[in-house]
Amino acid sequence: MSLNGVVAQATSALLSTQTRIAVANANVANASETGYSRKLVSTEASTANTALNQATVTRAADAYLTRSLTKASGASAQAAVIDSYMQSYDAALGSTTQSDDLSSLVSAFQASLTALSASPDSDAAKTQVVSDAGSLAQAIKTLSGEIQTLRTEANVAIGDTVGQINDTLKTLQSLNDQIASAGGADVTDLQDQRDTALTTLSGLIGISYYTDSQGRVAVYSAGGDQLLGATAATLGYQVSSSLNADATYPDQIAALTLNGKDITGSVSGGTLGGLISLRDDSLVGEQAKLDALAAGLISQTNAVAAGGTAYPPPNSLTGATSVSGSDALWATGSVRLAVVSSSGTLVSSQDLDLSSYATVGDLVAGLDAIDGISAALSSDGKLVLSADDASAGVAVASLDSAMGSPSQGFAAAFGLNAVFTGSSAADIGLSATLKSDPSKLPTAALGSGTLTVGDAVISVADTTTTDALSAVFGQKTTFPSAGDFAAESGTLQGYATKFVSAAASLVSQASTSATSTQSVLDQVKTRLSDQTGVNMDEELANLTVYQNQYQATAQLVSIAKTLFESLISMVN
Repeated sequence: MSLNGVVAQATSALLSTQTRIAVANANVANASETGYSRKLVSTEASTANTALNQATVTRAADAYLTRSLTKASGASAQAAVIDSYMQSYDAALGSTTQSDDLSSLVSAFQASLTALSASPDSDAAKTQVVSDAGSLAQAIKTLSGEIQTLRTEANVAIGDTVGQINDTLKTLQSLNDQIASAGGADVTDLQDQRDTALTTLSGLIGISYYTDSQGRVAVYSAGGDQLLGATAATLGYQVSSSLNADATYPDQIAALTLNGKDITGSVSGGTLGGLISLRDDSLVGEQAKLDALAAGLISQTNAVAAGGTAYPPPNSLTGATSVSGSDALWATGSVRLAVVSSSGTLVSSQDLDLSSYATVGDLVAGLDAIDGISAALSSDGKLVLSADDASAGVAVASLDSAMGSPSQGFAAAFGLNAVFTGSSAADIGLSATLKSDPSKLPTAALGSGTLTVGDAVISVADTTTTDALSAVFGQKTTFPSAGDFAAESGTLQGYATKFVSAAASLVSQASTSATSTQSVLDQVKTRLSDQTGVNMDEELANLTVYQNQYQATAQLVSIAKTLFESLISMVN
C-alpha cells in the first residue's frame, strides 16, 4: 500500500473515531434526559484505497415498543383522570362507618319513624323524624351538587386539554418539517423530540400513527380522523362555565370539533377521552340513579303523608304543588274536609264530589264555600286551606278522589302535608312547614267512615300515618332505568343500598384500572429504556476504546509523516 493510501485510511479512521468519541460523550451527558435514545455510529468501506467513508449517526430505536408506549400512555392517562375524579366522588358519597352515606341516612329516617310510632306523643321523637328527613334530603341534594361540580370541572378541563393537544400538534408539525428538510444531516435528536411529543399527545388523546417515505409522521385519532398530515389539524371547543343535571351533550353542551367536524362521540383514550367519559357517561349515570332515588323518596313519602294529618291539626294547610285557577280539572271521586278542635273532636265536615268542577278555580271556590273553611291559591299557585276559627284546625281525607295523570288523591295532587319538596336530587328539600314546626308532621288520619260532630276523630295515639310512612321503605315501587341500572321493582331502602354499593364499586374499579394501566406503562418504559437507553458503564468503556484507537491512528499518521520526510531527504 502506498504512503498516500496509508495517510488516507488513517485520516478517515481519525474522523470516524472523533465522531464516535463525540457521540459517546453526548450519550453520557444526556443519559438522564427523558426521551433521549442512545446514539450509534455506523461506517462502511468505500474503496480499496479508502477504508471508511464519513460516519453516519443513527439512534437505538424499537418501533414496536415505541408504539406500545404511546398506546400505554393513552390508556394510563385516561384511567388516571377518571380515578382522580372518582376519588372526589367517593369523598362526597360519605361512608358507612360515619353513617353519613345515603343507605345509612335512609335507615336512620325509617328508624326514627318507627320510634315515633312507639311514642306518638313525644315531641322529641317528631323532631328527630324531621331532623333525619332533613339530613337525608340535604345529603341527596349535596351529592347531586357535587356530581355537577365534577362534571363542570371535567368540562373546563376538556377545554384546557384541547389547547394542549393543538399546541402539541403544532410542535409535531414543526419537527416533521425539520426532519423532512434535513437533507441527510443528523436528525436523531429531532426524532427523539418527536417521539416525546407523540407520547405527550397520546397521553392527551388516543392516537395511531405511521411514518411516510419522507420521514414525516402522520397521526390519527382513535376514531380515524387525521390529526396531523402535511399540516396540523385544529380541535375546537366552546367551554360552558357551569353545568347542571339537565345539561347534556349534544343538546346543551357544545361539540368537540376537528376542523369543524363533530368528533365528540369518537374520542377515546388519553386525558380527553377520560374527561368526556366522565362528563357524558359515568357522572351522568350517577346523577340519573340519584334522581331516581330522590323522585321515589319524594313521591312515595309525600303520597302517604298527604293522606294524614298532624295532631293537633294545623289551623292552615299549604300545598307544595303550584297550579293555576284556569287549569282544567280532571278529577273523579270525593274528598272530605273537616274542621277539628285542638283536642281532636269534630267541629264540622263536608264531602265534595270533584267531578262537578271543571277547573281548579271552580274547585277552590267550592272549597271556600264549605262552612268554617277558607280556601284560596297563594301568589305562587299553592292551595291554602284554613279553618275560620283560629283555635281549630283543618284536616283532609282524600277518600276515593283521583286527580290528574298519573292519578293521585286530592291531598297528594295539591301537595298537602308534604314532607319533602322538589322532584329530583337537584331540588329535593325538607318542607318549610316541618322545618319551622316539627309538630305539624302528619302522624294520624281523618277517618273515611261516618263522622259525628263532637266525636274524637283525631287522637295523639293515632299512628296510622306514621306507621304507613315507616312501611314505605319496605314496600316495592317501580324505578325507571337509570345509568347502568335497568328498570326494576324494589324498595327505597334496597335501591339506596344498591346505589351506594354500585358507586363504591365504580370508585374501586377506577382505582384498579389506574393502577393496572400505570403498571403496564411502567413496564413498557422499562423495556424501551433497556433497548434504547444509555448504559453509562458501556459508554465510558467505549470512550476508553475510542481514545486508544484515536491515539493508535494518530501514531500511524506520525509514522507516515516520518517516512515521507525520510523519502524527501533521500531524494534531495
